[in-house]
Amino acid sequence: MREHDADVAVLGSGFGGSLCALILDRLGLRVALLDRDAHPRFAIGESSTPVADMILRDLALRYELPRILPLWKYGSWRAAYPDLVNGLKRGFSYFHHRPGEDFAPRADHANELLVAASREDALSDTHWFRADVDAFFADEVRRADIPFFDRTEVALRADGRGWRLEGHREGAPVRVGAAFVLDATGAAGAVAEALGIADEGARLHTHSRAVYGHFSGVRRWDAMMTERGGRLADHPYPCDAAALHHILDGAWMWILRFGNDLVSAGLVLDTRRHPLDPGLAPEKEWARWLGRYPALAAQFAEARLADPPGRLIRTGRLQRRRARAVGPRWAALPHAAGFVDPLHSAGIALTLGGLERLMRAFERDWGRPSFGPALDAYERAVFAELALIDRLVAVCYAAMPDFRLFSASTMLYFAATIAYEQARASGRAGERFLLCADDRRLHAVVAEAQERLARIDAGDEASVAAYERFVENAIAPYNTAGLFRPPAPNMYPHTAAPLPGDLRS
Repeated sequence: MREHDADVAVLGSGFGGSLCALILDRLGLRVALLDRDAHPRFAIGESSTPVADMILRDLALRYELPRILPLWKYGSWRAAYPDLVNGLKRGFSYFHHRPGEDFAPRADHANELLVAASREDALSDTHWFRADVDAFFADEVRRADIPFFDRTEVALRADGRGWRLEGHREGAPVRVGAAFVLDATGAAGAVAEALGIADEGARLHTHSRAVYGHFSGVRRWDAMMTERGGRLADHPYPCDAAALHHILDGAWMWILRFGNDLVSAGLVLDTRRHPLDPGLAPEKEWARWLGRYPALAAQFAEARLADPPGRLIRTGRLQRRRARAVGPRWAALPHAAGFVDPLHSAGIALTLGGLERLMRAFERDWGRPSFGPALDAYERAVFAELALIDRLVAVCYAAMPDFRLFSASTMLYFAATIAYEQARASGRAGERFLLCADDRRLHAVVAEAQERLARIDAGDEASVAAYERFVENAIAPYNTAGLFRPPAPNMYPHTAAPLPGDLRS
């Protein structure tokens, strides 16, 4: 029998749960971390962003976590932990394909869009190879001598004073008593499931599902562009050093490159256009999609599935949103409270932003009457951010039939995130929600974009141009990065906020 009493029991030892355990321990609380699985293990949610980097830096500095700090930028990460696998992410790359046609680069880049997030590799964002990165965070918990019960399946029971968590680890009983439970179990939603809290994801605007895995032997897209006569000299960064998106017919593919020949790749499909056929194996569905797009078939011609996970994983509808994210003596991290879609790489930022807000509540309000209201404020922020991401993604799906409409729609996301980045870099963010999700006007702009798209004929030049003008004018109050005014068509050389000089290394 192993027994432990804690102020806070954290369920789930991914990077979010492990980071919460480290910070709560720094705040002087008694913590226990529990996980039904062990590391290393496969996970997605691998693409960081400038917002995520800023938050990770600030958490590491505020809570004196010097071993975490180097992970906030590509250069410092490689210098400190050369064996911890990551990938270079200079920005977001998009390429539009037509079914049955080979990709043909155009001199005016009309079927390309590159949006840089940094000017140089050292200050760039990263792709996180989660099997390594999550294991690193969990090992930091062990280094801090925080009680950590991995491979432990527990049942949760609330009592008058808190929670009893009972289960087994390697055949031996485990019991943990805690005043508070923090749910970092992601899609499993352990606390919500135990309490019977409803999933209201059906109300979200986005409708998508995914087929994905890790691969080796995937050809570089810049080499294929060169073979097809692409003007790579106009590209603000190597287009593979990015979250690379192939935009398809009612679907898109992500390709994220790590530094060891591994590639994370996935198809994300609009379920209304491409509903799941349970009788079709994931491998056959993947092959069918590659067969529709000659350039993708060529890019994956010699690709092999890599371990982990060593297979393709297919999901049902990705969207979920619990009715509550907090309650008496519990809270869920954002990924346990809900999820939308990976299109804008928002997952890591949402997790870290919610974690930061929640840790501030523990720091300021734990044990005080103000703790309950602080949790309620945290929940409002989580749901507002999910709601905005939902609309920002849904508007891009609606625009996919026409790449000009799609490119204009992505500017809504870039305007929102750049405005937040710059407010945070200048110290003006305060208690603002991520992506400025507390700005009602911004929500209204994205909602109007959805309504306009529903009335647009994608083949009509005048209506497409009118939509572009609408978006450009609507984002003007947030557009400090020259969106819609690139030096070369669809090529944005730099959009991220300037970094404080003393934190550039």
